[in-house]
Amino acid sequence: MSRLRNRMVKAEFWTDPELLRWPLAKRLFYQGLWAVAEDSGCLEDDPFGWKLQLFPSPIDSSVTVEMLTEWRDELVAAGKLFRYDADGKCYLYIRTFHQHEHPRNPQRPDLPLPTWLHHDTSVVKRGDGTFQRNAYDVTTESLELPNGGGSVTLPSPPPRLAPSRVPKGTRGKGRGNKSPAPPLSEERPEPMCVSCGKLLSPDELADETLTAGDGNRFWHKSCSNGDPSHIRDAIAETLRTAERAAS
Repeated sequence: MSRLRNRMVKAEFWTDPELLRWPLAKRLFYQGLWAVAEDSGCLEDDPFGWKLQLFPSPIDSSVTVEMLTEWRDELVAAGKLFRYDADGKCYLYIRTFHQHEHPRNPQRPDLPLPTWLHHDTSVVKRGDGTFQRNAYDVTTESLELPNGGGSVTLPSPPPRLAPSRVPKGTRGKGRGNKSPAPPLSEERPEPMCVSCGKLLSPDELADETLTAGDGNRFWHKSCSNGDPSHIRDAIAETLRTAERAAS
């Protein structure tokens, strides 16, 4: 009996018209099969094991092994599950598994795979070492429905994009949607008072009773002598000096 795995449950699961026609316990059973399945989307055909894993509570005594067997047959007839045999045992494949589940690091299969599912491995370099990455791909475009009602398309899972690598220190708590911090290699000018020209210490910058600013320029409150126009004139003069130097 395989272990249960964490799976994503999309919001559409709760509003799917087809699933809403099922009893609640059957919906939970179908959802639970996704947790039972390996990263390949395959699982053992084992109603007794499903009972132990998915409905172990004494409160769930109304959900019997016979009921799970019946629901499995209904899911197979509806094309939700595909049954296949390997090594003399019966297994199941969840048809839409790879359309909704994209594990970051897929695990290698422990169960034999059906003929339409291919497992591939590749060696990926990371830092000074390497590791093996697993991937699954559907090798046939369609399969005949078990009840003979036509065929169903099994699209290959979409490729996963590599996660972006953001240098440490360029994003931090509390930034929200603010513009990103400059690259680490870019030097930031030391803050100084636009009135007296003295460098401001970290303690002064942190003390609102000593230092004020507009986000780009700073000044000692004592330099303004209570007259904000004095600071505005100093800022204007600083800008004029910068413009003359640039020209």
